[in-house]
Amino acid sequence: MGLVLGLFSPGKAWAASPEFARTEEEWTKLEDNTIEYGELEDLVHEYNATVQDNYYTYIKFREDYGDTNDDVSQAYYDLAQDFYDDMSGDDDASSMMSDLNLQIQADNMMEQADESLEDSKIYLLTYEQAEKSLAASAQSYMISYHKNLASREQKEAEVQAAQTAYDLAQVQYTAGTATQMDVLTAKESLQTARNELTQLDTDIQSSRENLQVLLGWSYDANPEIGELPEVDTSRIDAMDPAADLEQAKENNYTLQINKRQLENARDQTTKDSLTSTIANNEKQIGASLSSAYKDVLSSELAYEQAQAELSLQEKNTQIAQAQLAAGMITQKEYQDQENTLTNSQLAVQTAAMDLLEDMETYDWSVRGLAAAE
Repeated sequence: MGLVLGLFSPGKAWAASPEFARTEEEWTKLEDNTIEYGELEDLVHEYNATVQDNYYTYIKFREDYGDTNDDVSQAYYDLAQDFYDDMSGDDDASSMMSDLNLQIQADNMMEQADESLEDSKIYLLTYEQAEKSLAASAQSYMISYHKNLASREQKEAEVQAAQTAYDLAQVQYTAGTATQMDVLTAKESLQTARNELTQLDTDIQSSRENLQVLLGWSYDANPEIGELPEVDTSRIDAMDPAADLEQAKENNYTLQINKRQLENARDQTTKDSLTSTIANNEKQIGASLSSAYKDVLSSELAYEQAQAELSLQEKNTQIAQAQLAAGMITQKEYQDQENTLTNSQLAVQTAAMDLLEDMETYDWSVRGLAAAE
């Protein structure tokens, strides 16, 4: 079961799977130096450093301790016996101190042998949970990246508007129709807009770097980041917290781990504690799934409202175009309406991405990541 490294591309980690694990077409897609949303799980599985380290640790655990809980306990017993065997029994001060330390370590090993709840399956579940959580994080980073990109256009427009206002304030001040305070206020607004744009650029770069590193690229690499999928509201029709609850429980990693520990438990106190924990896990999974579904419905409503507002502003812009041509409104009034339309377009994009993220959270809850504690 040793790790066999697959393909490699510049600026990217080695793949975890052997080359024969995927088709040539699949490897080509993963190695094309492009981050596609639909490939995030596979990219995490193949190239994430934590996932690879966890795999090595899992293999090492099996080599050192075996598979079953009895194997693990026996390994601790064997270690304890090794410590006991190393005790010299001599009565000089140095030997007595050494024997005492060995006695303490051996007793600790014996205690761990008696109380251990672990086995290789628990380690595997723990690492699978970590991998799926990283995949969910990759989705969030990619969505955040695109949200910030969408916001950047608006921020640039705000900077331009603030610059125009500042330039106008200076002209008006020279003409005596504005005060020094007006100029200072406009200058402050311009600086605030510039600072917000700079911060947004920092956020965009941070999201990109976090995503790249999570997927195995170096932070300073420059892979192309693909587009997000179009939001598919039909997915919501298939969501039913009551019907999905059993699947969410069956898949839940925390619940599976605790149930496995209960199977391995020896003393009644531990069994009782784990039984109580499992009952609470099941309640929390239900609450988590229900909450995730409510978030989806709330985001769906916000998306529909944003679409309705966009439709209204598109009509208002058409009216404004006619009014401008007829001389009924000024160019600035028309520009204000165009800005309102642009903001509505951005609101729809953002609402769609919020909805996508909430739908993904619901699906991950069903797939095993519902909060259980």
